[in-house]
Amino acid sequence: MWLFVLALIYSIPSLILYFGTVFVIIKHWKTLKSSFFVWYLLDFSMNLLTTCVTFITLKLSSVTCQTCFLSPLYTWLSSNLISNFLYCMMYHLSYVQYAITTIISINRMTIIWNHYLFEPLWRNYSFVLIFVIYFLPFISTGQLFESDCTFGKQLDDTFVLSCSLPTSILFTPLIVFQIGCMVCSIICNATSLILVVRATKEIKAKMEINFLILIIVTTVVLFLGAAISFILSSYPTHPMYSFFHTYGLPLISDLFTIMHPWLLSKNISIVTYSV
Repeated sequence: MWLFVLALIYSIPSLILYFGTVFVIIKHWKTLKSSFFVWYLLDFSMNLLTTCVTFITLKLSSVTCQTCFLSPLYTWLSSNLISNFLYCMMYHLSYVQYAITTIISINRMTIIWNHYLFEPLWRNYSFVLIFVIYFLPFISTGQLFESDCTFGKQLDDTFVLSCSLPTSILFTPLIVFQIGCMVCSIICNATSLILVVRATKEIKAKMEINFLILIIVTTVVLFLGAAISFILSSYPTHPMYSFFHTYGLPLISDLFTIMHPWLLSKNISIVTYSV
């Protein structure tokens, strides 16, 4: 229960800040209009969906007992395809989050390298990448709709969502994808930092520390996500499996959600203040 309360303590102000940054971006769209903020808004929508899914499937279920007030909700969810959809989204949105984080890194690098060349390309063709990022993972996760997914009973009498499909079938391609995204993001972020370091002193003074912090935080979150996926895939019968599945996955999802508003809110406020 205390972990559930802790998650609420850091999630609520982070979501408020997230909504605040989105409001500022939309309000000052004529000034902030760029491909980067298009992806930021897409990232916001996907993270919001992820937050809702993880809250229902992992957080709330972990504090709902079989005789609690909300137990009929999970009994009802187990009786239809919604449980399949929720389980599918747990893996599907991991692909989406890693892909968007990587695309944002590529976008940042190319825009810093040559803004006039790449910005029009990003604006005109980002919708293609958006379509691919969201629908392509169904090649792996779509098979969950043909499986038997249900909210079962844990040892502590709470609910847990499980599926008849072996987790290794889901985790193996996900881990490979996560590692690929992590390597690509590190390379792109490091290249961006090098470009900033070589920029003028005025630009470097404003951006160097922010990029360094961004690289460190993004890399750590990507690594932790891949590490937990590897643990869950490699040790499905380990006593700690339930802990990592119940608490580790929601934490990584939360980190993906909260890191961007905290990292970028200062930069957005500086831009809008100067306007």
